Amino acid sequence: MMVSQREPLGQLSESFVARAGIELKRAERYRVFVALSVLDMEFTKEFFTEVEYAPVMDGILGVARNSVRACDYVSLVGPHHVCLLFPETSRQGAEVALRRIGDSIREELARRTDKTIDQVIPVELSSYPDAAGARTVEDFLEELQHRARN
Repeated sequence: MMVSQREPLGQLSESFVARAGIELKRAERYRVFVALSVLDMEFTKEFFTEVEYAPVMDGILGVARNSVRACDYVSLVGPHHVCLLFPETSRQGAEVALRRIGDSIREELARRTDKTIDQVIPVELSSYPDAAGARTVEDFLEELQHRARN
């Protein structure tokens, strides 16, 4: 089931946080993969007015939701960050999905601006299990909750 209800801009969906916690516990229990990622869309502010921005972010969320599997989740973190949860997905699998999603988002932005969008979309990614010693999914989720409150 994908998170499809529209969340207010700037708020991290409580259902997203709950689902991420459940998926992390499931991954730990059954030793399966889970990946959590944030796309930083702040660069898009330079292309749109404040009035245009909310519909643009809705469009970006729509593109992201249409680019993932039915078991994946998408939500906003603050006004400029798109958060994605990939259950049963390795870090490498999430990286591939994020490249594809990034390309689709750039196409959406190009359609809305009539300009070529070449910007690299900054990505933060955490996965379980992660032998690289990177930040844990649990720590990443706590940081996301903190960002959403501020």
